[in-house]
Amino acid sequence: MTTHTHAATNPWISRRALSSWQGFGLLTWKSFLKLVLNPAMFAFALILPIFMYMMFGAGQEYSKEWAINANIGATVLVSMTLYGVMIAAASAATVVALERTSGISRLFALSPVGSGAFIFSRLIAAISMSALVIVITYTFGYATGARMTPEAWVESGLITLAASVISAALGLALAFLMRSDTAFAVINGVVVLGAFLAGMFIPISSMGSIFKTLAPYSPFYGLFNLSQLPLYGFDNFEWKWVISTVAWFIPMALLAIWAQRRDTDR
Repeated sequence: MTTHTHAATNPWISRRALSSWQGFGLLTWKSFLKLVLNPAMFAFALILPIFMYMMFGAGQEYSKEWAINANIGATVLVSMTLYGVMIAAASAATVVALERTSGISRLFALSPVGSGAFIFSRLIAAISMSALVIVITYTFGYATGARMTPEAWVESGLITLAASVISAALGLALAFLMRSDTAFAVINGVVVLGAFLAGMFIPISSMGSIFKTLAPYSPFYGLFNLSQLPLYGFDNFEWKWVISTVAWFIPMALLAIWAQRRDTDR
């Protein structure tokens, strides 16, 4: 007599467990489209940096003066592009704050998507948007007189793109900790203040003694100096810029992961 077990024929019992990264590609693509199609966010990441570059970097008497690997106009372009990338990445990550208020984070907690996949998808989307910002601003800068060596174009662009990871981690950390739209204002304020202290808008040498003292401890001090290395030469490299960058990134990334897990555990 032949017997059949119920478990062998039950499709619910035999179904394999889904991976925590199931649907990661689609989630990342949807997140990217959501950012690019947001006119306010994309405009702030592009229009303001281009406007400031046109004001201080293009068409000035000193713009065509050549530094080591770039003209002065290009140095301003890289500074403003870095600022735009940080705004883009931080604002992109802050979208999570709105998702919290709509309850979508609870929905993800019920899905197979894990915390690591969820955060990584947001980071990839933010970095992709930042790459698009770099391409557009660099193209505009070249069309208006910014000049660098081929190596400097590539190297400064890659360093600026890497900066978006830190800015996105900052946006994720604060967005998960806050529960209202004020997260946008807070994070934009942090980015603006950090960019000012790093010397993106005004050279640190032109600041007062208090700001000169605070500058090395700002979150973007190391990033800004690293982004300028391809323009002025890697002979000026200092390890303290790398240490400053890593020292800010690790706590922000850990805070983002912890805050997101706390949110989905509620």
